Amino acid sequence: MKHSKPRYLQIYDEITVLIRNQTYKVGELLPTENELCQTYEASRPTIAKALGLLAKEKMIRRRAGFGTQVLAPGKSALTIGLLIPRLHETEIFEPICAGITENANEAGMRMIRPADLSLESKPKALAESLADQFISAKVNGVFFTPIEYVSAQQDFNLNIIKRLRGQGIEVVLLDRDVYPWPRQTPYDLVGIDNIEAGYTMSGHLIGNGCRNIAFVAAPNPAMTVQLRRIGAHEALVHNGRMARELLDISFSTKHPEKTAREILKQNVDGVICANDATAAPLLRAMLDLGADIPRALQVCGFDDVKYASLLSVPLTSYKQPCKDIGKAAARVMLNRIKFPDSPALRITLKGQLIIRSSSAGPIG
Repeated sequence: MKHSKPRYLQIYDEITVLIRNQTYKVGELLPTENELCQTYEASRPTIAKALGLLAKEKMIRRRAGFGTQVLAPGKSALTIGLLIPRLHETEIFEPICAGITENANEAGMRMIRPADLSLESKPKALAESLADQFISAKVNGVFFTPIEYVSAQQDFNLNIIKRLRGQGIEVVLLDRDVYPWPRQTPYDLVGIDNIEAGYTMSGHLIGNGCRNIAFVAAPNPAMTVQLRRIGAHEALVHNGRMARELLDISFSTKHPEKTAREILKQNVDGVICANDATAAPLLRAMLDLGADIPRALQVCGFDDVKYASLLSVPLTSYKQPCKDIGKAAARVMLNRIKFPDSPALRITLKGQLIIRSSSAGPIG
């Protein structure tokens, strides 16, 4: 019978069972490596690799000249951390982290909570401080969301990863890559397919009869936003239209009414906003200028934040499967720790279009 698992993982699994059923009791010493080689008919490097993984999970402690001792169950856990400097600024990350924590606990991974840091700290300083804490705590893995809108962001993010990996800490990226698409870093990444999300939203407006669609985003948008724009272009092409028909309109965060006037001036009848944080003030500004939403103008966003359904005209939005993203990320991290040499995984989950009054039916 062929085994799908490498031999060292088979041995790891068998010793784990023996520890959990107390064949090897807490405080006792495991057989020597030579004895284990004979028991499992395996080479010494294979046994060492299995024991190394057990030690990494803190099920055993190996000391030269003493032996390999079984640890108490309370200490038998992998440790992981969250390096998301803007955690409290973006609503989607709270449920993602909840999903990570829930699934991590089930998989025997323990979340390390860093010391409280000032929310006033600048993102770079906060990221550096979190990395320092996780390195000091000797965690097994870190979930990292690359920082955007900072100087030399690509080099900074790569340096954070380099520091963690230099200490043997595995890294799983959340939501976005360090490099602009289509270039990819050689690390696991879990998030939504933003191109599919943009395609879905644009297709929704086209299906409602919108002929003059605009994509609205702040200047120098995040890579996730750029991917949504690519998806919106593709929907136009697949519906027999030209990609260049999609208008690109810059959003003024300080003066959303300026953006609203530009949209009305160009006779736009469908607006795809980069996210709900853009859509909410823009929707209000357009209503104040007399826009007839949704009969003459339809508006959509992304992320389905809590207030999306509470706006004066409830907002159509693309809902991210945040908890599922968290659960998938936890599974990817466990796989990465157990199979450190395995190829990088790219996990993209499909979200859900939540249709509300801002785009509830055909234009007209």
